[in-house]
Amino acid sequence: MGLGIQFLRHVERTRVILHLVEMDPDSGRDPLTDYHQIQKELTTYDDNMLARPEIVVATKMDMPGAQERFDTFKQQLLAEGVAADHIMAISSVTHDNVQPLLYTTARLLADAPSFFEEATDTDAAQNVDYAYQGNADDQFKVTEDENGFTVVGAGVERVAAMANLDHDDGVLRFARKLRHMGVDAALREAGAKEGDSVTIGDLTFIYED
Repeated sequence: MGLGIQFLRHVERTRVILHLVEMDPDSGRDPLTDYHQIQKELTTYDDNMLARPEIVVATKMDMPGAQERFDTFKQQLLAEGVAADHIMAISSVTHDNVQPLLYTTARLLADAPSFFEEATDTDAAQNVDYAYQGNADDQFKVTEDENGFTVVGAGVERVAAMANLDHDDGVLRFARKLRHMGVDAALREAGAKEGDSVTIGDLTFIYED
């Protein structure tokens, strides 16, 4: 079970997170374990991800035994400091509590800050220099040619060379580092779009916005 890097990129644009956890007793899964796993993936991708307002939504409450499982799950969440009004239970089959969930989400959304700023529509530059706030080793250049985009810079090339992309955690750490260095923003500003090829050192991957 995992969110996947493309989904996490979309999550970082959201202002309110609805974290759905199913309560079906026959699913073979433990709700609290699933909840912790997704929380871990979010924070691995970005330490600030959980600064967003979150509602933990227990689903499949129409299933036999779901209420008992939810009662236990809710007490576990409360013990971990999750606010009671940020824990809700719904059934998409019977539509129980769906409307209150929408109202609560709308209320949180109205007060939530924006965590993502869309790039402005400008013509893509062929050669653009960007500097990450750090030492000179962290500066890099983005160029574009017929094969896609290339990012050149000692710091970012070292990050790419050390990346372990054979495991999800390694992919998440690599994506997070590139974002924090400003590489994501630089590629967007240079005109990179979903599906474009990006090369850093010996590593080539597909850009996902």
